[in-house]
Amino acid sequence: MTALLYVLVFIVGGLAGYVLAKRQSPDRRVQDLETLLRDLQARHDGYEAQVSSHFHQTASHVNSLTTAYKELHEHLMQGAQTLCNDPKQAIDANPAKAFVRFDENKEIQPPFSPYHYPEPLDGDEISPPRDYATKQPDDKGTLDERFGFK
Repeated sequence: MTALLYVLVFIVGGLAGYVLAKRQSPDRRVQDLETLLRDLQARHDGYEAQVSSHFHQTASHVNSLTTAYKELHEHLMQGAQTLCNDPKQAIDANPAKAFVRFDENKEIQPPFSPYHYPEPLDGDEISPPRDYATKQPDDKGTLDERFGFK
């Protein structure tokens, strides 16, 4: 009888321990997840601060570069006017006239670009691209919307 009592107390104690462990386990997991979340948030905030600092520093460098470029341009313009201003030369050949002041609102023509196509004339018709690939009459061409999709 005492052996049965010991076994019964052992079983009740084991069940009580199991229930207590199950009750505390979710709290521990929640605490671990909250700690992980705080850590990730701190890392994210640090990364945002680094990105912001990087772009502020980049903007400062770009502004310094722009100022230096403007000063260089002004120096070259003054040097060209002082050293190359020859009234005997034609206006187009005079290097002193090649520089434009930054503060002038003069429209500068962009250089020719192979990617710039002229506007079509009034009589020209704009048509979509055509599929010139060799194919059978009932085959779908590569420009067909359903080409390659099954």
